[in-house]
Amino acid sequence: MDSIVSGKGRALTIGWIVAAVQLGATLLILALDTASVLKLLAFIAAWGLTFRRWSLREWFCYLAVCSLFSVMDILAVRQGLFVFSHPDFGGLPTWEYFMWGFYVLHLVRTLDGPAPLPRWRLVVPLAILFAFPFAVVAQPLVLLAASGAILAIALLFFHEAQDIRYAAYAMLLGAAVEYVGVWSGQWQYPRHPPGGVELWFVTMWGGIGLFTRRLVLPLIVERRG
Repeated sequence: MDSIVSGKGRALTIGWIVAAVQLGATLLILALDTASVLKLLAFIAAWGLTFRRWSLREWFCYLAVCSLFSVMDILAVRQGLFVFSHPDFGGLPTWEYFMWGFYVLHLVRTLDGPAPLPRWRLVVPLAILFAFPFAVVAQPLVLLAASGAILAIALLFFHEAQDIRYAAYAMLLGAAVEYVGVWSGQWQYPRHPPGGVELWFVTMWGGIGLFTRRLVLPLIVERRG
């Protein structure tokens, strides 16, 4: 029994070390001032080495998330919520089209939580409602209030310890990505808020963490027990 527990603890430690290395490498590459295609190739190399094997479900998840968030990014740029310093097409640099699938899979792999019981009739409308302000609202404070209110409503329904864990980790991940991206000159927010990043990033990334657990996890991870 002790050897089993010790083995699980060792595997957990290694998993967190790999996740930290993966995130550190991703942030370092993100901050580099280099051509978009070279940056994309560096991302692919780092993720390939640290993710290693991908299941078919994870591939579908990655492609679906990248497609959805690429559209959301384009709409947000057109709304003037933020602007990339070196866009290639659609207002985005080439590498940005591949980032969001990584963020979601990083969450899934790092936290490695059990899949919750699906509640599609509730979670799908809430996810759509949560995403809506980011596509149509141009005022940062209004966006913060709207997304915060919808996230609060979602947390009234989904507030298990694992829900909070996913939302909290996503907020920390988002802070790292946003501040590295802004401070290294990859993108900027037009109002130039204190610290360079608009506060609605907190609710956006928190919602991403929550809906990763409630919407994505049941699709790619088999329920235990």
